[in-house]
Amino acid sequence: MRRLAFSICFLIFFLFISVSYSIEPVVIEFFYYKPCTCKEEEYAIYVHNKQVVADIESDYGSKVMVKRIYFYSIEAQKIYQYGLGLGDWNTVVINYERVIDRNNVNETQVREIINAYLNDSIHDITIIRIIPSNSTVEIGEKINIIVSSKNLGIETEDFNVNAYCNDSLIGTQLITDLKPQTEFTLTFVWDTTSQTPGNYIIKAEAEPVSNETILENNTYVYGEVEVQNPSFSSPTAMFMLAFSFGFFETFSPCLIILLSFILSYTIDKTTRFKEGFSKVMIFGTGFLFATLLLAVTLGLIFLSMPMLQYSLTWGVCVFALIFGLNLLGILRFPSKISLQSKPLIQKLTGKYVITYAGLFLLGFTFYFLDPCIAPIFVSMIPILLPEMLLFTLSVFSLGAIIPFIGIGLFAGSVSKLVRITYRHRFKVRAISGLILIIYALYVIISYLLPT
Repeated sequence: MRRLAFSICFLIFFLFISVSYSIEPVVIEFFYYKPCTCKEEEYAIYVHNKQVVADIESDYGSKVMVKRIYFYSIEAQKIYQYGLGLGDWNTVVINYERVIDRNNVNETQVREIINAYLNDSIHDITIIRIIPSNSTVEIGEKINIIVSSKNLGIETEDFNVNAYCNDSLIGTQLITDLKPQTEFTLTFVWDTTSQTPGNYIIKAEAEPVSNETILENNTYVYGEVEVQNPSFSSPTAMFMLAFSFGFFETFSPCLIILLSFILSYTIDKTTRFKEGFSKVMIFGTGFLFATLLLAVTLGLIFLSMPMLQYSLTWGVCVFALIFGLNLLGILRFPSKISLQSKPLIQKLTGKYVITYAGLFLLGFTFYFLDPCIAPIFVSMIPILLPEMLLFTLSVFSLGAIIPFIGIGLFAGSVSKLVRITYRHRFKVRAISGLILIIYALYVIISYLLPT
């Protein structure tokens, strides 16, 4: 029993000794020399540096070993190993490698260096924050990942910083000459085109520098960024929507009746199919040009104001719902505007229908004058993406020009076409109205309300 107690005491004593001497003291060498008080500046440096060394020795106790070496002693000849000369008295050297110039012995800095040696953090870099530009992003969009790094050590460092989504590398950037206790911020661009819907862990890592021992703070994990499907990610769905919107932009009873009125001025003057077809297509080109001019203008305004896109999308959806209800006959607009515009349209027709340039101008003007035609393309603005703008406009134009081609082919029997169209005008308007309403509700439910 006595032997067991002795063994335990010996073990405790051994552990105590091991812990006590596991951290070697930091050596402070002070190459002192007391100049004549008549040299005020030199004397003040001596007094200041001497006091700094004394305060550190008092505060750190056994953690530091202070060696006061007379500058003109034999032992002080080691100053040449530190790159010092005969005029460098009252210089401080820490752990035989960190030379503190006698004119710059700042107590705070000296303590930071001592702490770095004691904590084995001479070389210590870290990632202190990550800020993504958005926590929710649609596939195909780009997001900025802002990463801030800091040098906690006492040496100037060069190192690489890597940014990741899950375990996939977003990018690597180099930081050079990062001084101690300073920060540096990098911006990584994450392109989500190749991602699938889901949550992704965003993190950054500072690659360890030479002789760095504290590695647990080299990695910083931000958290999750959600990647969603865009509202209209399928090119097929975009094609069908743009085409149908373009078709019903021009396949309107109002437009067909006006074309019959225009052709009545010209169809009797020629029996050639080619000329009648040309007149309809010239008018249609002017009409389509006006449509695209408005579409591009509004589309670019929408894309250039990302901060207002949410509000603008609500406005577009309300417009689509109101106009869709009007086409269904549920919500009626005052007819006074329509009655006032018809004499003007007839006057312009009689004046400009003679020449091709006049027909183009008439088609362009008619788009803005007839109140029964609304800019349906406006409803597509919320789904416009910069990279798909040209594609959307092209498909929309294809759908919009088809009714003009059909009317041109039947220009010789336009009166019959008018009667058929007029008889089914409510069905045509109802179909286009339903498309607008369904589309607006889809955008509201799938995009606006969740946002």
